[in-house]
Amino acid sequence: MRQNPNFKFIPTVTASRNGSWGGEFGRIDREMLVKYVPEIRGPLYYLAGPPGMVAAMRQLLDDMGVSEDSIKTEEFAGY
Repeated sequence: MRQNPNFKFIPTVTASRNGSWGGEFGRIDREMLVKYVPEIRGPLYYLAGPPGMVAAMRQLLDDMGVSEDSIKTEEFAGY
């Protein structure tokens, strides 16, 4: 399987503080994005999840100066 060197996967959870967890804790916010994305306005962002989460992430990216053309979304509910 080929790997994409431009793809970054940063697992994060909001509720559990399991001692064996090796990823990030907390909601994705400005601080977390700046930590992992050197140039905020460069990449494409794919947002998928519950409508409230998608709206909050879209607003965060907009506030950080990301172009609307660089944000792709899909909302889902009833999971």
